Parts: sequence; C-alpha cells; structure tokens
Amino acid sequence: MRIALMTYAIDGRRAKGTALVARKCVLELLKRKDELDLTFIHYEKTDDAMYREGVREVLFPELWPRFLNRRSLRQIYYFFTTKDRYDVVQWFQPRLYPFFWFAPATHIVVNLHGAGDITAPRAFFDIPRAVFNFVIKYFSTYITAAIAVSYAARDEIVAHYKIPPEKVHVIYNGGGEDFVPIVKEEAFRVAEAYGIDRPFVLAVSRLQPHKNLARLIDAYTRARQSGIHQLLVIVGESAGAEKELYAQAKRSPHADDIRFISYVREEDLNALYSAADLFVYPSLDEGFGLPVIEAFASGTPVVSSNIPALKEVGGGAALLVDPHSTESIAKGIREALGADTPKKLIDKGLARASFFTWEKAGNNLFALYAKL
Repeated sequence: MRIALMTYAIDGRRAKGTALVARKCVLELLKRKDELDLTFIHYEKTDDAMYREGVREVLFPELWPRFLNRRSLRQIYYFFTTKDRYDVVQWFQPRLYPFFWFAPATHIVVNLHGAGDITAPRAFFDIPRAVFNFVIKYFSTYITAAIAVSYAARDEIVAHYKIPPEKVHVIYNGGGEDFVPIVKEEAFRVAEAYGIDRPFVLAVSRLQPHKNLARLIDAYTRARQSGIHQLLVIVGESAGAEKELYAQAKRSPHADDIRFISYVREEDLNALYSAADLFVYPSLDEGFGLPVIEAFASGTPVVSSNIPALKEVGGGAALLVDPHSTESIAKGIREALGADTPKKLIDKGLARASFFTWEKAGNNLFALYAKL
C-alpha cells in the first residue's frame, strides 16, 4: 500500500499539540515500513531524524516568480504535474487548501482532531483558518476518512463540518507511555531549576482564552483564602493575548505566588508534572486534552473541567469541575488537595493513562488504511 504523509505539519515545530500527534503517528508507521510503501511530502529539507529512516522524500516544487511561491500553489502544482500515485494521502492537520481533492491518491485521510477552529473562535480565528473551515465544510465529499481524537470530538466534527458520521473515525491519542511517576525529591530538584521553591499546583497549556486560565487564577485566589498554601505555576507558550492574564495575576493578593513559565524543556516536563501536588486543567474547549494523560502517567492527581472530551478521556480518574464556575474550580482544588483524595486520584490516573498509547494509535491508523 502506497501511503503519502504530509509531514510538513511536523517540520520546524516543537513537539506539542497537533505536531506531537503527527510525529508520534509517523514514528509508529515507520515501524511498519516493510509493510507500507511510505512517502514523506513537505516543503523544505530539514535535519529531522525521521527523514533519515530510508523513506522516500518528496519536496513540493518551488515556483517562479517568487510571488507565486505560496504553499497552496506549490501543492496544486505538484498535484497536477506529478506522475506519483498513492493509495492514501494523509494530512495531519485540518489545513486543507482549495483543490486538495486533486491530490494523486485514491483516498484522502485528514486528522481533523476536533472542531476547535469553530468552537473556540477567539483562540484560533484568522482569515486562513476561515478558508480552511470553509473548504473542509463544503468540500468534505472528497475526504475518504476524517480522524477525530475522541467521540466527543467526533460529534463536534459531524455537527460543525457536516461530515457524515460514517466517515469520521475515532483514534485516541497516546501519551500514557511517555511519562512515568518520578520520586518527589528528584522531581522537585528539576522544578527548582525553574525557580519553583515550594509545593505547587500546576497548569500546562498555551495562554489562550479557551484554556480558561483567567478563571483558574481567580479560583486559586479563592482556594488560598480557604487555607491551601501551594504556589500556582502556569507553564505555557505565548498566544499573543496574555497581557490581561498577567495583569490579572498581579492584581491577586497572592500575586507573588503565581508563576508563569513560558518554556520547559521536553525532557523536564515529566519531572515538573511529578513534582506538582496537583494538576489543574479547566479548559472550556478540547478535542482530547493530552496534558491530562501526561499528568495521570506522571502520578499526579488531576482536576479537569467536565466538558465532554475531558470527561470521556479522563474516564473517571480526574476530579471534574464546572469550568464556567470559579467556585467549582476552587472547590475542586481544595478537595483534590485534601487528606484522602490525592492517593485515590493518583491510582485511578495511572490506570487510566495505561489505556492511551501511541502504539495503539498507530495500530488503529494502520487498520483504518487497510479497510479503506
């Protein structure tokens, strides 16, 4: 079976979010390269190790004059001029340019993940995404299979993109095998390197409105007034809309105990999870919620919002709160830090994390190819 993978979704991106999912899926498919005739398609040569695995590599042709050298036009030019033919072409993001249906393949597979581009417009909206949403919604007939990362995400895709349910396949992300519980003292030494000097509550996410960090800060302030003593540590990259978030933190009576860390080395993230007394994920909109699984696997109790995807993925192992209620989040933090609750949550979380592996995701993707 000839499979073309649009690996430009990975190039030059840190292993986070959809780029992480794409990389993990590609690495799993590489384990089957004796069974699959794989081709990686992207725009520019990179030094990424996955391109040194002996797999055929294709670069979209550069166009001249330079004003024509746009990604969309380079794709279209390749589709119309190549002699290559594939059984499957797969995109790892919901970023389909007009005329994607001319891809030289019998089947087109797209990782839509969820419908966050529509359901969380304040976080994701811009003109290119509006075009992508239009293309997916009105030209989905050309998509053979769309991949959702949860059943909740599948329902959103069907509702918002109007793709027939039989075309939307659920393949859970992995993540449970990438993190392990680390002894508290050892983990805390790593945390200290990031300026964390006492027990803390951890949040990990981009600083986007739908991540609900403003309510988390308010809830943390309330929980402090009820007697908790931990710091609040928020690890997340800038999303261009965090000035008000910083200002809100400064207005808190516990401002000195609210710490923002913009970047944590990938090899340190496991230790940071394990060092935390609690992980809180109060997101308003998710397709999967990978940090929840990472925290579970690190042996850290989790409080998460009760939205459908997180309720599904958490599987009863997280303490659920109403993300629209500051008091509910504060109560969840207090309860999860109580005398008996953390051990119960840790045990449930470790068991739940073991369900989500990238090997399983890769096997399910391979099975999807086989039945197209």
